Amino acid sequence: MSDDSQLLVKELRDRVQLLFSEINRVNHRNSQLTDEIAGLKQRVTVLEEELAVVTKKYENLKLAKALQSGYGDNRAVRQKISRIVREIDKCVALLNE
Repeated sequence: MSDDSQLLVKELRDRVQLLFSEINRVNHRNSQLTDEIAGLKQRVTVLEEELAVVTKKYENLKLAKALQSGYGDNRAVRQKISRIVREIDKCVALLNE
């Protein structure tokens, strides 16, 4: 082989090695990002569960405040409780279907 051919082969070999090292680097980064995404998805799930709990507590607090504010008016309190019981009965009926 001539010197020019040898230089071309060497340059090509060097570029291929660089390409492979770049592929390895990108694959490693892709793996890191995939792990990060999985962790973030898990965090989102945990936060959604916490949000559901806090929302339920808030709804209960709102109901307690509404019942407390109607303490002097027994009729209004009874109506609110009756409405809640009807909603519960509807839910139970749906669950039994």
